[in-house]
Amino acid sequence: VSAWLTDVLGADLGSGAVNDKMALASRRCSQSRSTGGLARGCLMVLGTVAAWNTWYRQATPPSAWISRPWLASGRSLRVCRLAAPTPLSAELPNPEAFRICVEEYNPDDPSNEEFSEGPPPKGFRNLEECIRPYHENPDWHIWPEGVGTFERDQKVIATYTLATNLFIDCNKVLREGNEDGMRRMARMIWEIREVCRFEVDKICKPNGRKCKPWVGNVLRGLELPKDEVKAVADLYKEGTEFVWPAFTSCQEENDENSGGSGLWPFDGNLNFEIEYDIDVTKTDEKEVLAPVAIKRFIGGSQEVLFPPGTKFKVVGERPMEKVTESEKEKEIYTKLLKVVELPKATGAPGERRR
Repeated sequence: VSAWLTDVLGADLGSGAVNDKMALASRRCSQSRSTGGLARGCLMVLGTVAAWNTWYRQATPPSAWISRPWLASGRSLRVCRLAAPTPLSAELPNPEAFRICVEEYNPDDPSNEEFSEGPPPKGFRNLEECIRPYHENPDWHIWPEGVGTFERDQKVIATYTLATNLFIDCNKVLREGNEDGMRRMARMIWEIREVCRFEVDKICKPNGRKCKPWVGNVLRGLELPKDEVKAVADLYKEGTEFVWPAFTSCQEENDENSGGSGLWPFDGNLNFEIEYDIDVTKTDEKEVLAPVAIKRFIGGSQEVLFPPGTKFKVVGERPMEKVTESEKEKEIYTKLLKVVELPKATGAPGERRR
């Protein structure tokens, strides 16, 4: 019974809050004049406490390592309220944490410690601990053997692109340089990053992967509050070079299903037309991190995924457009970008079997 109450109340039975609840239940139960009344009284009080606890958990934002303002505001996940426009930078927001948690992270390193939130945070979560908050079903914790196999890559991409907060949180901690968050998500970030890793001399070879780096033009869009979109668009001045520190999802420009115009979530009120023409087979590097087409793993997808740390350059813009949607006027800004540098393929690579 104690264990059950602990689970229902969401706290230890020794805590003051629970003691107060139990004292209230005891007083009300003692006022019942019969055994039947006693049982009914206890059940009513416990039911009330359970209902209150459920409401409290939903109404009170968790003291988590990452804020989720849309839960309280009710905003669409695509509309991000910015405290202030963040200046573009050619540097990562927290280079040292990125180096430890992304570039040099090796899940098989025997010196890795279990994750501890600190402060300061230490260690790393394992794969199961990393994805359990987003995928509680045990089936999602069954992973094909062999990092780098097609089956493993397919599972990674399916897990990442599913409509949960996993991809949101992975990218949020990378954009913010949040070391605590990166340590929690490091294993999944490593898995996704491995999908973007290629051994140059095996690209399109029989002993290489059943996948090749993607080349072409893509579209990406952001849906921002209308009173903030212009300030953000103005940051992308022609000639500016900058790094997007997170994974960047785009859509193929020649998507036949949309006539090349872009589909949600790749169009918004701030859109990017991105040119990518880097031939990684001509590099002197033995391994590279390069964009991949998601349709290689999930049929019908038009998404292209760029690795974190990809550098872009603003090469132009299109005139601002005014359109009317749902009887409301909307300003659309479009920036022209070109990929000028891919991130280095640092870290411990998975064993590519194919």
